[in-house]
Amino acid sequence: MIRRIAKFFNIGLPPMPTPPPPHKLSRAILLQIAALVLIAMLTHFLIALPSVAAYALFICVFKIILILLGKQTPHKLVMLLLTLFSFALVLVVYGGWNGQRAGISFIALLTSLKFLESRALRDYYLVCLLLYFLAACSFLFSASIFNIMMVVLFTLGVTIAMVRITNPNPTPLKLGLFGASGIVAKAIPLAVILFLFFPRIQGSFGFLPSQESSDGFELSNSLVAGDFASAAFNTSPAFRVKFEGPPPANRNLYWRAKVMPYESRFNWRVAPPGLRDMQTSRRMHQQAKLTRGRYRYEILHEQTSDIFLPFLDYVVGYSEGQVLADYSVFIRQAKNSDFSYQGASSLRPNLPSAAPDMELLLRTTLQPTARTQSLLNEWRRTAPTARQRVQLVLNHFRQNDFRYTLQPPGLGARPLDEFMFETRAGYCEHYASAFTILMRWLDVPARIVTGYQGGELNSVGDYIQVKYSDAHAWSEVLIDDRWVRVDPTAAVSPDRIEVGMDAMLALWDGSEFTSDRGRALADFLNPGGLKRMYRSLGQSWDNLGYQWNKWIVNYNHETQKRLLENLGLDSHNSVYTLVGILFAGSGLLILLYFWQLVPKPTELSDAQKTYLKFIQRFKRFDLTKQRADTPNQFADRAMKMFPQQQTEIERITREYVDLRYAKSRGSLSTFKQLVKQFKLGPPTPSN
Repeated sequence: MIRRIAKFFNIGLPPMPTPPPPHKLSRAILLQIAALVLIAMLTHFLIALPSVAAYALFICVFKIILILLGKQTPHKLVMLLLTLFSFALVLVVYGGWNGQRAGISFIALLTSLKFLESRALRDYYLVCLLLYFLAACSFLFSASIFNIMMVVLFTLGVTIAMVRITNPNPTPLKLGLFGASGIVAKAIPLAVILFLFFPRIQGSFGFLPSQESSDGFELSNSLVAGDFASAAFNTSPAFRVKFEGPPPANRNLYWRAKVMPYESRFNWRVAPPGLRDMQTSRRMHQQAKLTRGRYRYEILHEQTSDIFLPFLDYVVGYSEGQVLADYSVFIRQAKNSDFSYQGASSLRPNLPSAAPDMELLLRTTLQPTARTQSLLNEWRRTAPTARQRVQLVLNHFRQNDFRYTLQPPGLGARPLDEFMFETRAGYCEHYASAFTILMRWLDVPARIVTGYQGGELNSVGDYIQVKYSDAHAWSEVLIDDRWVRVDPTAAVSPDRIEVGMDAMLALWDGSEFTSDRGRALADFLNPGGLKRMYRSLGQSWDNLGYQWNKWIVNYNHETQKRLLENLGLDSHNSVYTLVGILFAGSGLLILLYFWQLVPKPTELSDAQKTYLKFIQRFKRFDLTKQRADTPNQFADRAMKMFPQQQTEIERITREYVDLRYAKSRGSLSTFKQLVKQFKLGPPTPSN
């Protein structure tokens, strides 16, 4: 079809390439393919279970040994046994082929088996194609810049192997790299067009379900003493926040995620949303506006299986999910990749809420012991109001040697008594749980809130990074029909709230906080030269990842729609618009391809122009230079016709050859002078 079109427009196309004759691949090329398969199997350890990855690696090493020994493939019976074992291994380890890791692991095993049995050219072609597919599969697990760079380099290596396989003559690695780089460079414009304008698929791929959640810590729907302490050293990012204006102070950065009113022996759990909650949610949703609130921001959240989204207390506007009466926001279905959403918040709750369930908010399964009851009676006598009782309990934590620790001791059958009178050491969930139960015993409605507190300001990208180590639990008490946040951790460790969890980790020496706390804190807040440079480099790299995730990974249907609007294109019928752009872009690339095939006039050098004047003088004697003639061949024919001018013709031809092909020799001015002085006499008649 293409050749018919070219013929219609009188475009000369190069001849059809003939299939390369079958040739035997050199050991160097086989070892290059083996190295690529080996890299693919080694990186498979990051995805698959060790037993599956090790088996795939074993098959690859087996093939390398055969190549080094000059052997071809193992016996068919051996191949059959290895293949059956691969089926059985995936079935036993994963329970089937359902799921991303199971499916990709099975493809990796089949790739290694195909490599083991390869002997003909087409077998190795297929292995290279499978390696392309495995490289693309890595994006199901990570779309980071580092992973992109590794995939591009790996793809370039596979393309080099394809170029070298195609050529029947031995191709040096340098030439293979040059050819592969050209192929990859030509693919980049098309890749950019497809990325920007190909219709974005909304939703997940149902035919390839994932059995895994994100690899990081996630807030549970229940709270058990010690859960948050286990995540204290997990500095992986949970989400990043970009404020429209100056962000709040660190002490006001409370990121609410879940509210837990249900208590069971010092443990807490989330209340499932009921019909009444959904009715309240619809009413609150009508009043929620992103234009309201003192603080407006955008959150770029990492992949998570959690349906509760963190928002700055207290949310008054949101672009994603539904808000409940307890000011928590949830979505119907968890996201399977990084995602972003907008929020607006005020430091005090403004949205109306439903009437609280007082019986639930005062209920406890634990009963106070005699020692605790004595303390409660004293507090009741001393503090008649709810606010006074809150302050009494906080003062009790401050004045009785309670400690904030990243390695809290375990609690036994009497968790509250042991914490209050024996260990007096805990993490945020210990203080929040104890405080909330004490409030309920003092007839003050209270509940637990979990989420994150604080975050690190990235001065390079001007955003706040919230890590899993910032996970936090605090309390809320109902006073004068308004929920009031009370963080008992702040009473014991103000630094945790004022300067953040990163500072606490810097003060931690492995078993306790350093004794020279003030100096260590000053060093953290005002680091020296090397530490400052290291922190700046870390923030620069994180900002690069943030911008990559924001503009590339998080490029979805909505951002594509906004791009079309900014380009002045119709975004309402976006699918038709995008298809039109794709056809136009593809047509432009095809025209560019044909334009490159059209012969283009070449600019002649001064020596060539002068030589043309020389040969033009022979035309009137019917002596012309053919396209296939070399200058010396034409000179031979000219000297036969004009033997009396043989010396002049020889010298002019020699000067031209020196100028044209041996540029270090010859003089252009001399050559021009010789041609100018050359006068043709009558030819010698032939016999």
